[in-house]
Amino acid sequence: MSSTQPSSPKQSVSDQATTWFARLHADDVTAVEQAQFKSWYGESPQHAKAYDKMLLLWDRLEAPGKRVHAQLKEQHPARARQPLPGEQPYIRRFIAASALALVVLLSYQLPVHYQNWQSDYFTAPGKQLTVVLDDGSRLTLNTDTALAVNLSDNQRNIELLRGEAYFQVSPDKNRPFIVSNGTAKARAVGTAFSVKKADEDMQVIVSEGTVEVSSGKADAPALVHINQQVDYQQGHVGPVMSSNILESLAWQRGQLIFKQQPLSKVIQEVNRYRSGQIMILNPKLKERIVSGVFDTADPDAVVDGIKTTLKVSSVSLSEQLVLLY
Repeated sequence: MSSTQPSSPKQSVSDQATTWFARLHADDVTAVEQAQFKSWYGESPQHAKAYDKMLLLWDRLEAPGKRVHAQLKEQHPARARQPLPGEQPYIRRFIAASALALVVLLSYQLPVHYQNWQSDYFTAPGKQLTVVLDDGSRLTLNTDTALAVNLSDNQRNIELLRGEAYFQVSPDKNRPFIVSNGTAKARAVGTAFSVKKADEDMQVIVSEGTVEVSSGKADAPALVHINQQVDYQQGHVGPVMSSNILESLAWQRGQLIFKQQPLSKVIQEVNRYRSGQIMILNPKLKERIVSGVFDTADPDAVVDGIKTTLKVSSVSLSEQLVLLY
């Protein structure tokens, strides 16, 4: 990494603190970056509080990190050698990576519980749920999904809090059916389509009829027809593109289909079907290309397939956390 400041104002304060923590524990951290961190830390009490919280988590997670190194030493004794002069200790890197992985796991679980509390319907990882609303519309929630329903005399509003759902809308011209991720909206009268939320982004895939997708800004709404999709990213609605419905909605048949996808994207999707998280420790692995058809009922088989095909090693920090390296 260069000596430019690693944290970005677009990140939340907690994300900035996590970024700084990782950077300061890197082997190639520079004096310039250390000075930049001191400046960032002193900018506001919020910065200091967020970073101090990271240090507290580090103290609590150091022991589990050492357990990871102990497991690696048993599995690969050659990798656990003593560091050569000038090298950073191997254990330090793995403790840092393991601690950060657990921080990510905790930071994911807490918002999930809050979203479930806000929702009318939600699913756990690996589960699906079909709901028929009072108006006759049919909702199929994919794994790890939460949504809130508000039916009124004028509108039918669905807020997708996280995850992915398929909507078979009962026609009602007097009450448009609107699915929102909190900013962008997908509006339909009588149609069938899926909506997937990832952070602040949203993807809409139409399998029947037409859906109007808007950002609430000056951008013109996009009309998405059958066998088409559109992505809402960075506050804007992108171009409408063709979509292979059989592949895009394969989750309804209990399948995950990947064609020439980077490992980082594959793991991100597989994580939605597990109660824990899979983390990639080696950045070089993230761009390795993966293709295959996997069973959503057995997400761990995906990990086994990846390990065999790409010759990737792994270690389990707990039942919920798997580290790839």
